Parts: sequence; C-alpha cells; structure tokens
Amino acid sequence: MCLAVIGSSTLLAVAGIRVSPHLRRIGPVQALLLASVCVLALLMNANAWLPGYVVFPCFLISGAVGALVALRRGFADPLAHASIWAFTISLLAGVLLVAWWNLMFASRHLWMLEGTNHDLVFFYGGAKWAMQHPLWVEQATVAREWALGQCGQGMQFIGNGCIVQRNGAYSLLALASSFVPEAGPNQVRAMIGTAALFPVLGMLPSMAGRFGGARRWPRGTAVAFLLAVLCMLGTGMMLAVVNENIGTAMAGALLMMIVLWALTPMQSLGAKWIMLGAAAGCTGMAYGEAAVHACMIVALAVLVTAMWLRSWRVFLLGGLLAMLACAIVLNRMLPELMASYAQVSGIVAQSSWPSWYIRQPFWGWWLSAPFAGLLMTGEPAVNPEAIMLGLVLMVSTAWLSIREGRWRFFVGLLAASMVLVAYVQSHGYQYGEHKLVQVLGPAWVALLSWLLLRHARRRGRTGVVLLLMATLGALSAAYAVRSRSILVSHVPSGITHALSEAIRLPQKGDEVVIDTSGVNGPERYVKQDFAVLELHRRGVRARIADRGDAPVGYSDALFNDSLRAAESPDWLLVLRQPGTGPALPPGTAPLLEDPTFALFSLQSGQLPLAQAGTGWHTCEQDHCWTRGAFSLETFVPKGCADARLQVDLDLLQPPAEGRIHVTVNGVEAATVDGHQGEVSLSLAGGSSVVVLAPDWPVASPQALGLSTDPRPLFASVSHARISCGVPAEPAE
Repeated sequence: MCLAVIGSSTLLAVAGIRVSPHLRRIGPVQALLLASVCVLALLMNANAWLPGYVVFPCFLISGAVGALVALRRGFADPLAHASIWAFTISLLAGVLLVAWWNLMFASRHLWMLEGTNHDLVFFYGGAKWAMQHPLWVEQATVAREWALGQCGQGMQFIGNGCIVQRNGAYSLLALASSFVPEAGPNQVRAMIGTAALFPVLGMLPSMAGRFGGARRWPRGTAVAFLLAVLCMLGTGMMLAVVNENIGTAMAGALLMMIVLWALTPMQSLGAKWIMLGAAAGCTGMAYGEAAVHACMIVALAVLVTAMWLRSWRVFLLGGLLAMLACAIVLNRMLPELMASYAQVSGIVAQSSWPSWYIRQPFWGWWLSAPFAGLLMTGEPAVNPEAIMLGLVLMVSTAWLSIREGRWRFFVGLLAASMVLVAYVQSHGYQYGEHKLVQVLGPAWVALLSWLLLRHARRRGRTGVVLLLMATLGALSAAYAVRSRSILVSHVPSGITHALSEAIRLPQKGDEVVIDTSGVNGPERYVKQDFAVLELHRRGVRARIADRGDAPVGYSDALFNDSLRAAESPDWLLVLRQPGTGPALPPGTAPLLEDPTFALFSLQSGQLPLAQAGTGWHTCEQDHCWTRGAFSLETFVPKGCADARLQVDLDLLQPPAEGRIHVTVNGVEAATVDGHQGEVSLSLAGGSSVVVLAPDWPVASPQALGLSTDPRPLFASVSHARISCGVPAEPAE
C-alpha cells in the first residue's frame, strides 16, 4: 500500500510540477500530499469499476516507477526526500503493526480467531471480492457469483444499494494483502497496520522545510515514527480492530490524517481545502458513516482558519472547495451514503450493545473516553486507572493547544464531540457509544500527536513530550493486556490452518454437507459462517440440515434446511469441539482431521448420508440425546439400490405400551414398539426427512428422580447408518 500510494503520488507530483505553475507555487511537500489524496481516491474509485487484479498491479507499477524517480533525484530534492522519508517511516510502522496484530490474533497457529464481534467475515469476504471483481456491481451479480444472498441477507455487504458502504476498506485490505499467498482472515485483518501510512502522511507537512537538506533523517523523525505507531495503537483504534470493526479502523486512520492536515499551516489554502475534502470523501468510501465525522472536522478546520484570518471569503470559498472535492471523490456513492444513514440507524436502534459511559451518572467521564477507550464484553469495560489517565491526557491536550496556538481547534473539536455525546447520552444510543469512541478517539489522539510533534521542537520540552507519549503507550499496553485475555478465551471457536486446508480441497461445483451437531455456541456459528463463505467464494456449495434452532450465525437464514436441495453431496465436513461428537459419523475414515473438524469424502456423491435434523441436543462423544420427536435428514445416491436406514436407540424409561411413530417425508412408514432398541426402514433415492416421534410425554431425568439433568430426554442415538443392496424385510 505504501508503494502504490506514495510511489504513484511521487510520480504524479513530479509530473504536475513540471507542467503546472500553480503546483510549483504550493511547494513540493504540499504537491506530494495533494497527489497522494488524488491517488488514493483514484484507487478506490478504480476498484469500484474494475477488479483488483487489474487495478492494483497498475498502481504498484506506477509506484515502483515513482520510487525509482525519487531515488534518482536523491535527498537534495525536497519532493524526493519527503517521498523517501514518508515511504520508509510508513513501511517500518506498517510492518511493526501488521506483526503486532498477527501476534495478538495468533496468526501463526490459527487461520482465523475472532475478537469481541463477528464482523470479520464481512471484511474478509469484501477484500476477497475486491480482488476478483469490481465493487460497483448489482447485488444480483454478487448473489449469482457467490450464492450467498444479497446485501443484508446475512453473509455479505457488497453491491449497489447496499445498506452499508465499506468499499474503500475492502479495496485497501485487498491491496495490502495482495501479495500474501492465500491470505486468511487473520492476515487480512492484520493489514489494518498498513494504514499507518495515513498518520505518517498527516505528519508530513509538519516536517516541511526539513527536506532537501544535508540530513537524510531530519530532526523529529524518531518522534514522528513513534507517534504514528501510538496513533495506530490508540485505544479507539484497538477497540475497532478487536471488535472486528475493520472499516471503522480504516476510517479512523484516515480521520487522523485529516486532523493532522487541518492543524498544519500550508502554503496554498485552496489546495489544502481540496486535500481535506477529498480525504473526507475517501473516509466515507472506507466507512460510510464516518463521512459525517470527517466532514465535521473539515468544516471545523475551515471555520477556525477563517476566524484566525478574519475572512468570510476563506470561510465560503474553503467550504465550497472542500464540499466539491468530497462530492467528486464520492460521486455515485454520495446518494447511497445518504440513503444508508437512516436505514443503519433504524437497524442498530433495535439492538442492545455493551456500553459503559452512557450508564454513568457523571457525564464528565466522556472527557477521558478518547484516550481511555472501551473494551467490549470486558468487565469492567473501562478501568478506573484508564479514566484518570484519560482525563490527564485531555487536560494536557488543552494545555498544549493553548501553548501551540491551536486552542480554537481544541474548543471546536470539544464542542462538536460534546454535541455527539449529548445525542448518544440523551437517547441511550448504545450502538453510538462505541462508534463515538472508535471515531473520535483517533481524532483526539491525532490532535495530541500533532501538539507533541510541534512541542518537541522547543528546547527543554523533550521530557514532557516523552512523558505524555509514555502515558499514551501505557494506556494502549493495558488495553492490549485486557483484550488479550478475551481473545484467548475465543480460541476454541477459532479455525485452525488444517481446517482451512481442508476447506480448499473441494472443487468448484462440489457440494459439501456441514455437520454442526457436535458444536454449540460461538464455536458453531463462527466456524460455520467462515466455512460457508470460504466454500462459496470458491464455487463450492454448502448444505446444512435443518437443526430447528433459532438463527444465530449469519449463514443460518440462508443455509439452514438446505440439505434437502442437495443433488449429489461430495464431501462431509464435521465440526467438532472438546467433549462432544457428531451425531451420525460416517463409516469411512476422514481424509483430514484434527480436534476441531473431520473432512470425509463421499466419493463424488456415491455414498449415502444421514444427518441429525430437528429435536437433538448437542451430541456427546459416543451418543446423542434427543428432546422428543426428532428427525434425520438422509440422502441416497442413484447408485445405492435397496437402501435401508438403521437407527440404534436407547430410550429413557418408555412406558410399557409406548409406541414410536416413524414418518418419511410426512408419510407414516412404520410404528414400532417403544422398547425396541433398533428402527429399520427402507429409503427411496434422493433426499428424505425421517421423523421418529413417541406417543408418550417425554420427561427429564430430574423429573424422574434419576439425576439433576433438567433436559427432556427421549432417545440416546448411538448409531445411524444407511446400507445399500439390503432386501426389503417381509411385511408382518
């Protein structure tokens, strides 16, 4: 990403300065920054119309040419020097941050480990789509290609008219991971570290005047590097990444760039307003709702500058240029964003979310929120120590703003933040709480970082700067330690590299039956959703029996009860977890397995299959209890003549006259003695649903005085198999 953006920007800026007197007047650094935001906007828009595998190589080639141009011009040229500096600092910070997130989510050991939310599946899928397809497509096209429904139906948010817009984040994640072979969800998420490019570009104008001299690494480089890393590891950014709000994190990084540019005097105000407006448009493309916050900060920058210069002309012309630049970058997406705001607000208002600040009687704690952060599902969500340190940093930001002459911007950002807080607080808007921390947190950290970078120039102030940087680092470290324990608790629902390799074995056009009878809770829906996504984006089709449970996973609404539509199941993927087992394991040995899964070959649809349906408890190692009437879903291939299903049962205290009624596809097939330990019946070819129902009320072991188990238990199923070539039993 550094090469594509900075290298291409260098090439564009050099060419522009040669042909445009205006670009020569604004100076080399501002010309480079103007070129960088143009390249970023062009990249995002190009991926909307063309697949990433076409767009990204073009930008990488132009970036490589731009890098060669910068190296050839050397450090004596201010533009080339600034380009080399920005590329190097961004690359070093990006590598460090990508490694950090890979370590946090155990990428070496797990293909996928989720944080405190389940949104990674959207951004992983979006990045994969952005590489292979244009993003500006009809929703019907996405549904046809992946067979994962349309936007908002559960599994993806891609396509025109989609309720949410994250296209820019998809593009940048795809670009950053384009050279990672078979990049998995953990690796795609870690690429958020490459967004360190944006705060580095934000600090670049603060370093203007130091490029083109004898020093290759100007004074302040070390501080700028550390501040870029601290910006990307602020508690608001970490909250976004740990909560799988990757689009919000990408928008937060862009928002930091906007704040840093807004604070820095530049040679050309007109070019500055264009830069800020275009950057706000890029923020909206990365995360639609963040466009509001980005435009708010751009408006604040225009207002503060106009007040400082006492010029209505600056206010009106600056606002007009910024709005035009933002609208041009968003172009066709602008009406989509306007339409999506109301829809998103309506959806999230109906849901409950972990919150902390809005439940506190003292609103003043919000002042520490940008620095103290919020840990979703954490107990407590915010530590008292973090609150105190956050207040210290807010007071320090106010003091430095006065010292560095940026008190107007501080007051404006504080007022805007308090307006948003008042809305969230007065409406009890739980969803808005963590979104405010995720978006306003990076903005405030960027403000403090700019002040520290500026204050570090003063003699004798290094100690104060280092102390405040250490405080920022301590808050981030404490947040990382607390979130790490939550991530470790999610390891059982993670996906191993072995399972990811197994998912790649089925070929395009194959059908894979996913058996979830041996898993429950997050381990079921997390693994199921990622397995379905990975299979379907490769052209494979997933089939799942109707479990009769309320939909939990994103794929449930689309694929529950899809086994009946199977034409020729080729594979069986059994999901496992410690202490449980699948309901009906096939009689063949698995091709691949580990403690979390087993993959069986059904020999291209030649083997019969039986799956647990409705009415089952989560299976144990060697048997499965049913709640009462229960179903089995079967598939008999064409080559399996005279198929016969045999089910081995152990009933819990059936009455003496109890009978079990067996129906196949809604038609009664047999009635057997309730004390019989085996049910056997013939099956026709294709899919069938077999239901076994007792004619007596089912009780729990607790009600029968046998144990403390309160579950209603009917039958313990130890085995169910389908045999071919078995003559029909004579009628009784």
